[in-house]
Amino acid sequence: MKLLVATTETQGQRKNDFCFVPEGEIVHSTLECDGEAIDGVCGCRRSMSGLKCYKGTTTMKCVDVEITEAELKGLIFDFYCKGWKMSLIDATKAGEVEGAELMRLAGYFAVGAIVEKRGSNLQVRTPK
Repeated sequence: MKLLVATTETQGQRKNDFCFVPEGEIVHSTLECDGEAIDGVCGCRRSMSGLKCYKGTTTMKCVDVEITEAELKGLIFDFYCKGWKMSLIDATKAGEVEGAELMRLAGYFAVGAIVEKRGSNLQVRTPK
């Protein structure tokens, strides 16, 4: 299935780029700071986080990932249960809702597209 994963491709195109997520790890959107500017020091409004490492990246790539929908939901469940200490019920619901959202978002991009997050928008990053 198509999903967004961390990549270092086009890193450095923006002076505030960063990638602390292992190449190819599935990413998702997480919490953002109140009042943080898109290019603020935190980076939460321009990055996505790895589902396994809990770290952020400003560059993502749309790829075909060999994973089932159930496995994806399981990764999200683990992220919230282990990392955020959510209840089993809440983590299960998060897996369902967020799994569908990650598949929907990736559907907007062609395989191979480099994607960046700018506030609430995901957009193709044009290599310079």
